[in-house]
Amino acid sequence: MKKGTIEFRIGFILTGIILFLAILSVFYTPYDINAMDKTARQLAPSLQHLFGTDNYGRDIFSRAITGSRFTLLVALSTVGSCTVIASALGLISGYLGGPVDEIIMRLIDAVSSFPDILIALIVVTILSYGKYTIVIALCVTFVPSFTRIVRTATLQFKNAEFVRNLRVFGVSDLRILLVHIFPNTFPLLLSTIVIGLSNAILAEAAMSYLGLGIQPPTPSWGRMLQESQAIIYNAPWAAIAPGIMIVMTIMGLNSIGEGIRKRYLA
Repeated sequence: MKKGTIEFRIGFILTGIILFLAILSVFYTPYDINAMDKTARQLAPSLQHLFGTDNYGRDIFSRAITGSRFTLLVALSTVGSCTVIASALGLISGYLGGPVDEIIMRLIDAVSSFPDILIALIVVTILSYGKYTIVIALCVTFVPSFTRIVRTATLQFKNAEFVRNLRVFGVSDLRILLVHIFPNTFPLLLSTIVIGLSNAILAEAAMSYLGLGIQPPTPSWGRMLQESQAIIYNAPWAAIAPGIMIVMTIMGLNSIGEGIRKRYLA
């Protein structure tokens, strides 16, 4: 059995379940996610309501699977935009070196010196609450770590023999970076991207819990946890359901990331 096979299997099963539920929510939910029913408040899980109902009589299962769609969308948008920005900064910084490298890395160090939650709060405050504010806020906090990884990999390859040969034949720096160096950095970056997705989901849940993430009536797992806080003793299932979804997603993505590390980087 190849290295990382078990981790891959566990990860794909867990993330596959979450992705299936997220896709399912696009076409079908048992109940309207915003429909309130005063006669069905805080109902325990049953065949009628698989995850029970919350303090407003809303079906938790419908909201949880719909929340998976928005939470995953935020995570994918964050990591995707962060990867593009950080790859450009890391490639330029590592390849050019000198003053350019110093300026970029000092800016990265400056951003890293502040707590992530503080940076996110500042960004949200400056941009005000908007549909994509959470993505921008999380992207700013993720760029430094991604940039350092790409820069380190670029430094390893920029003086490699195949790169020196390309320069001798007159290949442009841009082509060397995009066609020859960046693909070699991608295996290391891929593992970081997968782990970054799990970190983005946790960060989004934390910010939504604080009221700084996805705004109601759009459901998200962090927001559901915040709303369930007041009824945690009377209806614990309201917090358990989104909590399980978060744990499954994080475990799945971390398992895939560990599998990639063992198979390709160990």
